[in-house]
Order: sequence, then structure tokens, then C-alpha cells
Amino acid sequence: MTTLDLTDNAHCIICGADNPIGLHAAFDYGEGRSRASIVLPHTYQGWGRMAHGGIVSALLDEAMFYALMSLGWSGVTAELTVRYLRPTPTGEPLSVEGMVETRRGRYGRAMARIMHDGKTVAEARGKFLAPSGGGVGG
Repeated sequence: MTTLDLTDNAHCIICGADNPIGLHAAFDYGEGRSRASIVLPHTYQGWGRMAHGGIVSALLDEAMFYALMSLGWSGVTAELTVRYLRPTPTGEPLSVEGMVETRRGRYGRAMARIMHDGKTVAEARGKFLAPSGGGVGG
């Protein structure tokens, strides 16, 4: 079995400050919650002025990770379920929010949503796994 190396090298496609093509999303997080405001550039679209579903999914995943990290937890996504409710626009302000649902040992569950003009455009639930022998705080 491969050991996970969870070294942050600042190249995450969503939040990495050193990734030249990343979104550079800045999440505020604490007490099992996370939040970011972002405008997706048109370079992340699928169809005209609509964000690619993979980018939407990645933003939701990141929001859930930061919510879990706010509780001293670190790990990787084990399962992700996304519901696309409306097109997610590029070039317009979006709000991304995450919230921890449960955390037990190496496992965590969280949910997230993306809002545009006061309406949820996408939401997700995820299961996360910390590496054996570490990764779980508190």
C-alpha cells in the first residue's frame, strides 16, 4: 500500500498561491466551517459562460476540506457526490461554503454549496480519509 504524502507545496489548482494557472481561492475557515468568495475566469468554462462541472466539483471539494481542516484534520477525499442545480456562471461573483457534518477517527463527512445571486447553483457531500498513523488532530 502506498503511503500518502500530504506535503503542501502551494500548487493546489484551487487554492495554491504558487500555481500559475490555479484559481488562488482564499478560504476563511474556523469551527468546522469554511467560506470563500470567487469569480471564475472564463478560462474555466465548459460551455459559453458556464463553469466546467469539474471545476465546480473541485471548488466544493476544497470547501469541505477547509471545513475539516478548521478542526485540525488533514486527509484526502474518499467519496464525492455533487448535485448541479443551475449553471454556475463564469465572470460573476460566487460564494462557496463548506461545513463539517461528522468526524470520527480517520474519517470525516462534510457538505458544501456554491451560491450565485442568493441561489444555490451546486452542492456536494463528501467522505474524507486521513492517512493511517496520523492526519487527525484534536
